Amino acid sequence: MAIAVAFRTASPQVCFAVDKLKEAILAVGETYETGELNRPGHVHIAITSSEEEAAMLGLAVDTSVLAEGFEIRRFVHQGQQALAILARDESGAMYGVLGLAEQLRDHLELSFIPECITNARLAFRALKFNLPWSSYRMNACFDLQHETVRDLSFWQSFLDMMAVNRYNVLTLWNLHPFPYMVRSVHFPKATPFSDEELTEWKQYWTSLFRMAKDRGIETYVINWNIFVSEAFKEHYDAQAVDDLQFYYGDAYSTEQIKQYTRESVTQMIDEYPDLAGLGISLGERMDDMAPEARQTWIEEVYYEGMKNAGRPVKFIHRAPFSVDPLITRTSIEKNGFMPEPVWVEVKFNWSHSYSSSKLLLTHGGSKGMEGYWNPPPTNYKITWMIRNEDFFTLRWAQPDFIREHLAENIHDYVGGYYVGSECFIPAKDYSHVEDSPQMSWTYAFEKHWLYYMLWGRLLYDPSTPDTVFQNEISQRYGESAGKHLLRAFSSVCKMPMALGSFFSFTWDFTLYAEGFIATNRTEYNSGEAFISLKDLLESKTFDPAYLSLRDYADRWVNGESMDGFITPLQLADTLEADAHEGLKALSTIVDSTPALSSETADVEAWAYLSLYLAAKLRAGVCYALYEKTGEEDDRRNAQHWLEAPYAAKHWEDLIDVTKSRYKKQPLMHLGETLFSWELFRPQVAADIVFVGGNQVTAVN
Repeated sequence: MAIAVAFRTASPQVCFAVDKLKEAILAVGETYETGELNRPGHVHIAITSSEEEAAMLGLAVDTSVLAEGFEIRRFVHQGQQALAILARDESGAMYGVLGLAEQLRDHLELSFIPECITNARLAFRALKFNLPWSSYRMNACFDLQHETVRDLSFWQSFLDMMAVNRYNVLTLWNLHPFPYMVRSVHFPKATPFSDEELTEWKQYWTSLFRMAKDRGIETYVINWNIFVSEAFKEHYDAQAVDDLQFYYGDAYSTEQIKQYTRESVTQMIDEYPDLAGLGISLGERMDDMAPEARQTWIEEVYYEGMKNAGRPVKFIHRAPFSVDPLITRTSIEKNGFMPEPVWVEVKFNWSHSYSSSKLLLTHGGSKGMEGYWNPPPTNYKITWMIRNEDFFTLRWAQPDFIREHLAENIHDYVGGYYVGSECFIPAKDYSHVEDSPQMSWTYAFEKHWLYYMLWGRLLYDPSTPDTVFQNEISQRYGESAGKHLLRAFSSVCKMPMALGSFFSFTWDFTLYAEGFIATNRTEYNSGEAFISLKDLLESKTFDPAYLSLRDYADRWVNGESMDGFITPLQLADTLEADAHEGLKALSTIVDSTPALSSETADVEAWAYLSLYLAAKLRAGVCYALYEKTGEEDDRRNAQHWLEAPYAAKHWEDLIDVTKSRYKKQPLMHLGETLFSWELFRPQVAADIVFVGGNQVTAVN
C-alpha cells in the first residue's frame, strides 16, 4: 500500500522531517506518495503547521498545543481513517512528524500509532560547541579539529542529529570570531584574510546558519570580551592583547578597540540575516576592572553594536561570576531593545555538572548568585550550563540523572539548558583506533548518539519513557540489546556522579572522572594528575550530604552518629552493586555485532571504574582509621583493598577493555602528555606503596 503524505512543501523544516518519515515508511515495507494540503485526493497522513493549514482539512488545532508542540490525531478524510499532525508552527510540525516516524518504526503500522498531544517543556534547548580557531583552550585535541569543523558535511550531520533530538539552539564559542566573519569598515586590516579567503569564510557561515534555520535551530555566536585579532594588534595597536595569548588577565581597552568591537558586532548582525543572536562571557580579560566598569563596557560596546544593527537579535548574557547580580540584572532589565527573554547563562556546579542534581556551586564559587533569580527576573530567563569536563571517550547514558536534574531545577525563572564542553569538540574522533570493525560512526558525536538523544529528548519532554531509548537501541543493535543495554549503562554510568559528589572540585581541570584525574595546573608531571589515595584522604566532599574519609573516621572513633549522611562505605557498596548490575545486564544480550561490542565494552570500562573507586574508598576508610588509632590491622586492610583482586585488578581490567580500542590521545587536562588508562598503572601501584610504607602516630 502506498502511504500518501500531504504537507506544505515550501517548509524546509517539514520537508526535513518528511524525509525521515519516508525512510520509516520504506523501512516497514510500504511505499510513499506525497501531495499538497490544498489539493483534493486521498491522504493517509496530513501535516499542518498553522490554524490555517488545519482548516484546509476541516480541523482545528487543540488549544493545549503550544509553540513547538504538536498533536497526533485521527480523523476521517474522504470516508477513510487518516492521521493528522497538528501544530501552530513549523518546529512543532517537524517534531510531530519525527515522532510519527519513530513510532511507525516501532509499531510497524499506522493503525497502531496512538493519538497524543506533546509540548516542549523548555523553550531553550542548546548545545555548546567550542570552535577550534581562536579557541578558548589550546591543545592538540583542538588543533586536529580544524578540517572537520570547516566541513559543511559534518555540520549537516550534526544539525540533523540536533533536530531529530529536539535541540533548537546551537551556540558557537570562541575568543574572537569577528575576523573570520566580517571585514570592519574602519579597521579592515584587522581581518587577516584576502577577499577570496574571507568570501569562503562567509559562504561557510551563511550555509551553516541557513542549514540550522531549516531545521528549526537558532544559532548564536558567543565570544569572550576584550580580545582583538593579531592583525588588529599589528596594524592598529601594538599594545593590544591578541587572541592567541592566555585568555585570563587584566583588561586593555582603548576607544579604538571599543569602536572596532562595536562595529564588528553591528556588521556581523547585518551581514548574516540567519544568525539568531549573539552572546558574551563577561569576565575574561577584565580582571582589574571594577564590576560596574565591566558591565558598562558591555553596554557601550555590545549593546550599542546591537542597537546600531538593522534588525534585532536575541542575546545570551553569561552571568558574571565576580559581579554583584544586581549590576548585571539591572543592566539587562533596563535595556528594553533586546527581544525577550534575554538568556542569562549560569554554570551549574561550575565545570562539573555530572556531580549532583542539586545546585551546590556556580562559576567562580560565587556567593549570592541566587540574586539573579530572587526576586524573579522580569525580562530574562536563567539557562543552566551543563558542562561536561568528565568523560570524552567512554559513552555515558544515565536517563534518571537527567530526569532528576530537570525535576530539581526547572522553575518559572528557568528558560532552558546548554549541554557541552570547553575541552572537547565532538567532531573528528581521534580516540578510537582507525579502521576498526567496531567503528560504525564517522564523527565523535555519532559515537555518543545516546548521550545526545537522552538530553535532547528529555529537555523537550521530561516524561519521555525509557522505552523510547530502548526502542532506538533495538533498531540499531537488535531486540535483546534494546532491553538490556540501557539498563547496563544506567547502572554503571553513576560513577562520575559518585566521584563528583565525593571529591571536591572547582574549574575544568580539577576533575576528569573517566580518567580518575584531578589537577589545578596546565603544566605538570602527569603522575601528579591521578587521584591518589592520599588525595582522597585530604579532600573534602563536594556534596555536604557525603562524609569524607577522615570525617567518617573521626565520627567512628568518637562514637558519633552517621545518620543523615552517606558514608564512604555506603557509597562503595552502591558502586559495587551498580557495577555488578551493569555487567549482569550485559550478560543477557545475545545479539552480537562489532558496533554493539564497542558499546558494551564501554559499559565494562565504567563498571571497572566503579569497582576501582569502591575498593579505593574502602581502603581509604581503613587507612583513615589507621591514622586515628595506629592499629596495624587497619593498615593491612587498607593495603588489602588496594591490591589484587580488588583495586589493582580492577584497574588492570580497565586497561584491558580499553587499550585494544582506544589510542593514546591528546587531553586538555594533561597538556602535551597523551592520555590512556595504562598511563596511570604506576600511580595505582604507588597507592599500595604509600599504605605499606607509611608508619603513623595515632592522632587522638
